[in-house]
Amino acid sequence: MSCGGERHIHPFPRDVMAQASVLDRLVRGAAAGLAGTLVLQALRTASEKAAPSTMPPIRQDPGEYLVDRVEQALPGGVRAHVPALAETVAAKGLAAGYGITAGAVYGLVRPRGGDVLVDGVAVGLGTWAAGYLGWLPALGLMPPVSEQDAPEALGPMVRHALFGIAVVAAFNQLRRR
Repeated sequence: MSCGGERHIHPFPRDVMAQASVLDRLVRGAAAGLAGTLVLQALRTASEKAAPSTMPPIRQDPGEYLVDRVEQALPGGVRAHVPALAETVAAKGLAAGYGITAGAVYGLVRPRGGDVLVDGVAVGLGTWAAGYLGWLPALGLMPPVSEQDAPEALGPMVRHALFGIAVVAAFNQLRRR
């Protein structure tokens, strides 16, 4: 690159700088996804107490279901030695991983962040749709949304919209640092 006749040499080649930028956005997005997940968990806990009719009719916790499926694939001798604490940590980690992934994808797609309300609702409803319209009913973990009562269907949508708003707000804040 030249500027005013001078040649500037970057300490790192452009491809290394681009990779660092992608990694930075991925990490900031993942951190924002974790923050959003904590908000979502708090909203779920509050909803269970204050508005239980807004909770979805989940037949089995998705994290526990996935851990059970993995354990079923293990040889019997190994399966018998998996500690209950490891099962619990793995199941909770999967739930956090889902939110972290949503944030990481946001960081990659929107490197400069975006409008907290517009982008946030889009992230939240996209995440909700992937689970509640996609893999949760496909795995038989819950009935299709069309078979749920209005509060059961709308409660998770609202909570996920707030999750997305938290993700985008956190990403925007982390990006400014």
